[in-house]
Amino acid sequence: MSIKPIKQQPIKDLLLVLATLFILKWLLLQFDVTWTLAGPISLLSALAVATWRLKRQGQSWRDLGLTYTGSKLSLTLWTLGALVSTILIGNIAQSLASQLIPETTSIDQSNLDAMSNRFINVPGNFLVYFFWIVVAWVIGGVTEELLFRGFLINRFEKVLIKIPFAIAIAIVLQALIFGQQHMYYQGWVGFAATGVIGLLSGVIYVFSRRRLLPLVISHGLANSLGLTLMYLGVQT
Repeated sequence: MSIKPIKQQPIKDLLLVLATLFILKWLLLQFDVTWTLAGPISLLSALAVATWRLKRQGQSWRDLGLTYTGSKLSLTLWTLGALVSTILIGNIAQSLASQLIPETTSIDQSNLDAMSNRFINVPGNFLVYFFWIVVAWVIGGVTEELLFRGFLINRFEKVLIKIPFAIAIAIVLQALIFGQQHMYYQGWVGFAATGVIGLLSGVIYVFSRRRLLPLVISHGLANSLGLTLMYLGVQT
């Protein structure tokens, strides 16, 4: 019995999206003027490529879970569960990583200062706060969940379909990439914390029958909470 070859389409999709994500980000990180925006720009560009690839195959984001057919109660419970669990587990992972990872492997202080300065005008400034709330929802809530949980998990699974535990490997791979994308300003501690969050979010995505909406909402709410604490001067 012959083994059917893996379809080339998912591989091409992955290569195009990941190349956009990694190469464009690397290029933007080379210049001070674009350093702090390297993440958002590369993410939006990768999302545009992913959308194009879906369209060419007669698909849309609804096919990957950007819809919700369950009850409002079910949506609320999944959203709250995702929000509480990702914040709790993420904080635990960050705390453990901070203790276990030597300071010599942490992020360069200049990078940390550059990212912190993005939010220097947030406390007490409603217009700046509102701007970052919009960015937090568009980039974090929508773009990251569609790209990492929706697109990458499904494409990795298709590429690895003939391998045992393909979905589990797909979840782990997207979580590793998700963590890596935060390293340029959070270092190895950030890689560990966001990687764990990506892993948990991937599990929630699969167990919620591949529904993206609870993750989009919970991710946006988590980002909004952090910015609100910053706006009120409770958190720096």
